[in-house]
Amino acid sequence: MPRKTTPQSFLGTLKRQAAKAFDSLQQEITRRSKELTAMKEEATRWAGMIGGQSRTASTMTSRRRARKTRRRRLDWNTVLAELPTTFTAKEVAQKTGKPMEQVYAGVSRWAKDKKIKKGANGYHKTPSASSIQKKAASA
Repeated sequence: MPRKTTPQSFLGTLKRQAAKAFDSLQQEITRRSKELTAMKEEATRWAGMIGGQSRTASTMTSRRRARKTRRRRLDWNTVLAELPTTFTAKEVAQKTGKPMEQVYAGVSRWAKDKKIKKGANGYHKTPSASSIQKKAASA
């Protein structure tokens, strides 16, 4: 006659199996962590022998340098003031050094603010843009 399993005994068996799996996983993590530590120490020794730095140290310093060389934000109103009355998006890109996606975003912002209008040969400054140029020049 088959034995009936109660939900409690089934749950207990499942918990024991999960605990066993968890313990073996913890042991594997500990073992691999020790291996990794040993490998890092060996890499440091080898780097010392060949006279170079370890890779992790050099990448850390380059990341720090990258943060320090951050460029200041571009003032698009100043760029507009420095442009001629008629200009193209390519001229704006050359002046700012920004990619075309950012240039088109800036140009569309100028158009939305009614500082420029699109013409047949490019963009034209509106009369309200010239008053902004005077304010930017005096500031």
